[in-house]
Amino acid sequence: MTTRVEVINDFLAINVKPGETLQEVIEKMGSGLPFGCRDGQCGTCIVEVLGGMDFLSPKTEKEKVVLANFPDASPNARLTCQMKIQKHDGLVRLKY
Repeated sequence: MTTRVEVINDFLAINVKPGETLQEVIEKMGSGLPFGCRDGQCGTCIVEVLGGMDFLSPKTEKEKVVLANFPDASPNARLTCQMKIQKHDGLVRLKY
């Protein structure tokens, strides 16, 4: 059982099992989304979740701190390195 993850900038989609981090998945997909620290501290991997937020893990404390430094970020902004798929049978749409 999986959830479909789409990166609309790259016209890429992949089915993901719950528990997988979006960073790992997006790197496997061959996306152009950049990653910096890979630890939730730099903000390089910010994406906007266009749909499927309820299939993702809640924001981590690191995420909240880093996203506060980006006041122009969408309310649906997340750090890809901190997100995990939590539920199956869904669709998560991301834009960077």
